[in-house]
Amino acid sequence: MKKVNPEYSLLVLLMAVSALVVYLPLGAVGLCGDEEEILGIARGLSDSGFGSLLTPHNAGNFATSFYAYLVSVSINVFGYPATLAVRIPAATVIWLLSCGIFYFRGEHERKDYAFLASLIFISSYSVSALAYHASPLTLTSLFLIAALASLYHWIKRRSRTKALLLVVSTACASLFFGILSPLAMAVTGMIFISIQEKKRVSDYVRLLVLLVVSAALAYLLVAFLANSRETAHLILGIGSLAEPIAGYSRLNMLALQLVFSIFPWSVPLIVALGWMAVNPRWLRDRFLAMSLLKQFGVIVFILTLPLITALNGLSIIMLLTAIYFNVPLVAHFLLSQTHNHSVTWRISGFIFSLIITALAVAYVAAVSGVDICILGYAFRPEGGVWSTGVVLLLSAIVVSLYTLTRNQRTIRFNNRYLYNIVILYLLAQILYKVYINPYLTAI
Repeated sequence: MKKVNPEYSLLVLLMAVSALVVYLPLGAVGLCGDEEEILGIARGLSDSGFGSLLTPHNAGNFATSFYAYLVSVSINVFGYPATLAVRIPAATVIWLLSCGIFYFRGEHERKDYAFLASLIFISSYSVSALAYHASPLTLTSLFLIAALASLYHWIKRRSRTKALLLVVSTACASLFFGILSPLAMAVTGMIFISIQEKKRVSDYVRLLVLLVVSAALAYLLVAFLANSRETAHLILGIGSLAEPIAGYSRLNMLALQLVFSIFPWSVPLIVALGWMAVNPRWLRDRFLAMSLLKQFGVIVFILTLPLITALNGLSIIMLLTAIYFNVPLVAHFLLSQTHNHSVTWRISGFIFSLIITALAVAYVAAVSGVDICILGYAFRPEGGVWSTGVVLLLSAIVVSLYTLTRNQRTIRFNNRYLYNIVILYLLAQILYKVYINPYLTAI
């Protein structure tokens, strides 16, 4: 009998779990104002082909136009309802990124750690918010992340194939991220090369040549297809990425993004910040002991910090990029904290389970006719809520709560307890997004 490859088994399981988490809540609530605008653009593109994206009118905001074109294809070709069609491209990007964290892990990364990192990625507050809401910025993030991943692999082990992949991926990222793409790649690549044990001046020169070639390739390709230098200038600019996000100060933006980027898994990190601040040598030693992939992630995080507070589209792109490259490090940190501070995590798990239990009990009570108020919102579910899906979901939550108490006994010896908490949070997230949030009304 042929042995099943455990890596492919975990990948298939991850694809199924992430698809369930990402796609199931998409149609739970109606479209918002900005999503209606994307739908309007998509309907305007219904009678035209791909070439319409290269007109000066659409080239000024190529990411939004391309996203709207995908929505138009989803409606006209695949026949999806408007709500699903508008949100499916962004959700698919998040699904691809969650699978990419596992599949493109480092050579020395354990499969179970990478699997946990992927689950943490899709469960984080900021990522789930992007998955359930149409945003052209997710497309920009996808191509930028692909380009940065190509950069990492080229620096780690240079070859002609990886150099070609770096040029192509950076050129594609330039279509969405503009001229900032090769600039960001140059800065990140030079810093990463500088910390390598074996480095030569020629390495810096090669990197710059490859990035210049990629920028030239992107410009010439657009100019040739559009038959217009004006269109090429518009696409390779930063367009709407520089449009401000109203309602936040820079300090508020930084605090909100950093706290909620991987919430609730950011809480242990925030608690540990004080100790890290007074032990800089420990931080330096830990950084030098990291794998190259984790070092690359830390460099990306440091470089994205100034742009996270930019109060524009760059904030979202850089935040998603920083989360993607650093969730493996977060997964290792949480596992270390779980094993070394088991009593604290038992208490945290107990409080966490109480919150999830209260959420599930509130849902059952509301369905049974009890008036429920959640943070100033009345929960009034409509008829037909006792579907097979919600029964299975509540059953899974009960089983997960039971296994959480069982796994407390072996918290110091295996990783089941932390896996249990993450899965329980994902189940609660589905319950809230699909069966509670659509029926909340302001009091």
